[in-house]
Amino acid sequence: MRKFIYLFVVVLSLTLSSCVTTRNVQQTRQKKEKIAILKYEMARNIVLHKDYTRLPDAFRYLNQAIKVFPNDPKMYYMMALAYQMRNDKKEYVIYLNKAIEKDKKFFDAYNALGIYDFEEGFYSRALDMFTRLIKNPLYMHPDVAFFNRSRVYLKLGKLKAAQNDIESALMFSNYKNTVYWKSLVSVELTQKHYLQALTSLYKMEQYVGPSYYIDYMRALCYVKLSMFDKAKEQLDKIKNDDATYYALKLKLLKEINDSNTNN
Repeated sequence: MRKFIYLFVVVLSLTLSSCVTTRNVQQTRQKKEKIAILKYEMARNIVLHKDYTRLPDAFRYLNQAIKVFPNDPKMYYMMALAYQMRNDKKEYVIYLNKAIEKDKKFFDAYNALGIYDFEEGFYSRALDMFTRLIKNPLYMHPDVAFFNRSRVYLKLGKLKAAQNDIESALMFSNYKNTVYWKSLVSVELTQKHYLQALTSLYKMEQYVGPSYYIDYMRALCYVKLSMFDKAKEQLDKIKNDDATYYALKLKLLKEINDSNTNN
């Protein structure tokens, strides 16, 4: 009986000891993970705020975080952005690809690679990358992919294809993105589709509100259509509280007056 009790006590002690050890290991692991997440957030803050004075700290924090989370794609993506700040293109691409290796659905890395290819002049690869994102139903920002692909088409002189993509970008952004609207108007003006540009400007005002940009671009379209009175009506809306557009207004008014004088 005593032998049995002794064995029971030994087994119980070992079990309790094992539980304590397991709990300690878990607590240690959790502590390391919390510290690693904190390090990542510190690095992210440095990178996103473009704090070049603390960039070495960002690399150190990310290296420490990656040791704890070796399979987390966002760690490698942030490392890529840190290398981008350092203007190290080789490492930038390496870490973007590492992020994709860790998660084939990490779409931010695909988009970044597409932008890199575009900026480096690899237009075919850029088109392929943005097209893959557009066709992927899981990608949550198709407007970004459409807009980025439109930039490639513009570079290649494919204005109609660029216009189609910008219009798609507008649709997926619920017509609220000012940058997309301005790009669409620019493409229409390049094609000398002045009436079409006027229509876009009126739609832009409906969705994002009035602006001196809209007033000036309308006036410019009217000038191109030789509708000078309508152009002056638009220019009258631009006040001298905006130095840039007021200067453009005065320049365009001079062109109108010169044109009227010559006629």
